Amino acid sequence: MTDHGEALKQARKIARETVALLSSLDIAPTPSNYALFYHYLSGTSAELTQTIDILRSNHQEFDPLRCHYLYERFFGSQAFTPTPTPTSHVPGILQHPPLHSRLIDAPPPHMTNDASPGHANSDGGLDNTAITSFALDDHEDGDKVSSEISRLRQDLEAMRREAMTDPLTGIANRKMFDQQLRNRAMEAMESGTPLCLLMIDVDHFKQFNDTYGHQIGDQVIRLMAQTLCNNIKGRDTAARYGGEEFAVILPRTDMENARRLAEIIRENVRKKAVISESDGSSLDQITVSIGIGCFDYGEPLGQLIQRADRALYLAKETGRDRVATENDLVETTAASAPAIRDNSRLHHIRDAQDAPHRPQEPNLSRDDDLPEAKSIPA
Repeated sequence: MTDHGEALKQARKIARETVALLSSLDIAPTPSNYALFYHYLSGTSAELTQTIDILRSNHQEFDPLRCHYLYERFFGSQAFTPTPTPTSHVPGILQHPPLHSRLIDAPPPHMTNDASPGHANSDGGLDNTAITSFALDDHEDGDKVSSEISRLRQDLEAMRREAMTDPLTGIANRKMFDQQLRNRAMEAMESGTPLCLLMIDVDHFKQFNDTYGHQIGDQVIRLMAQTLCNNIKGRDTAARYGGEEFAVILPRTDMENARRLAEIIRENVRKKAVISESDGSSLDQITVSIGIGCFDYGEPLGQLIQRADRALYLAKETGRDRVATENDLVETTAASAPAIRDNSRLHHIRDAQDAPHRPQEPNLSRDDDLPEAKSIPA
């Protein structure tokens, strides 16, 4: 059998397997899904194959959102370059330029021998002066369009950053936190690496705010954000979760290293001096309590936040100015275990009846059955 025949036979075999796999995984046979799993079965990208193998081994659901994410990652913006297949070497295949290439290379009608007499030279072609004029006009128009597109892109990027940034601190806001946590959770499952989350709360912040005023309170919030940024690096994300509460996403970080970093943050905050901007006097010392959770592959992200939240509650209940992890929760008895808060968590204030609800947490699954919300100590 010829090379072409072998390639055709192999392509048909992979096509049948692709359709069968899409059906077995209950995935809609859309063009993008078909392309994604065709390349997965054909082994044209080792990274794509590894990613889908990890997801399948963890029994992850390939819902439309996950399939879209995978397609954009490996195929979007020409991100995917498949390994050449035997088909590309079959005689007679791609030996001639594609139709769209021939159409682009062909001279436009006004530059052929059919050009109007007023712009034709003695050979029947277009006069050099006219060609130069057309070229200059096209070049100027192209520069204007290119400049306008560049400006629009910059404006859109600026608006995107503004929408994802907390205006008081300049770090990621809640919206960016939700997005980053989803992305990092997906990457952790694909690469088989750990992901930890720190939930951080300023101790007695309401009392501090009431004593010294909201401007000093804002100063404390900015100081907290600066301290977090000075102690994280690389792909870590520090975000203002709401009010006096912050979160830090730590990809490729296990529990031991997350706890070590949390202790560093706690100590550095404790060493900070809050100075009154009006008279330069030193104000009360600020401390933080920190809770740590570690992501379990495939779980709803609300459960990860919930465990870190419970650990934060435990740190506050046992004296504040300390770090607690989800592992510490196991040691508490059922009677003394702190109340669990769900995805619509409350701001930390004394009167729970006045506490405003926050937006719902991002969730990679459809498991929304979480316990009733509670408040935690200030």
